[in-house]
Amino acid sequence: MKKVILYVATSLDGYIARKNGSVDWLTRYSKLGEDFGYKKFLDSIGTIILGNTTYEEFKAPYKNKKCFVFSRKNTGKKDNITFVNDNAKEFIEGLDDENIWLVGGANIAKDFLKNNLVDDCIITIMPIILGEGIPLFSKGCGKHNLKLLTTKSFDSGVVQLHYTVDLHMKKEIS
Repeated sequence: MKKVILYVATSLDGYIARKNGSVDWLTRYSKLGEDFGYKKFLDSIGTIILGNTTYEEFKAPYKNKKCFVFSRKNTGKKDNITFVNDNAKEFIEGLDDENIWLVGGANIAKDFLKNNLVDDCIITIMPIILGEGIPLFSKGCGKHNLKLLTTKSFDSGVVQLHYTVDLHMKKEIS
């Protein structure tokens, strides 16, 4: 069964990037030698979806995966990346049955949440307070009740929360 999984790192105060879009604050954690389950997660994914801003920041280094970038300005294909201008719901319905990683950023996460397209959220909380930046969840995401599946804590102070969207609760709050 196809699942769209929002897998993202945030600061303790809920920001995925600084105001200027930089994620330089994550570098400290990548140097700790712990991948926080990233490789196992990546191995379970067949398709990756990014927003254009995230693509421009990271250039999607996922060469062995199908990558789609939602963009209003780019079209066509480049290497293993296909640029998409379609409606998110119709696009997801047309994909194969495999796990889909919704990388980010905030705008595409909002669009997918607003359209009830996210099945799971795996949020890795870094023990840093940025004070300001780009929030993971912004106005317009809609209301969603989540059911906690697992928590993992790491010696570095990083905590990872895995939630599934509670479909029963979704109907109650719609």
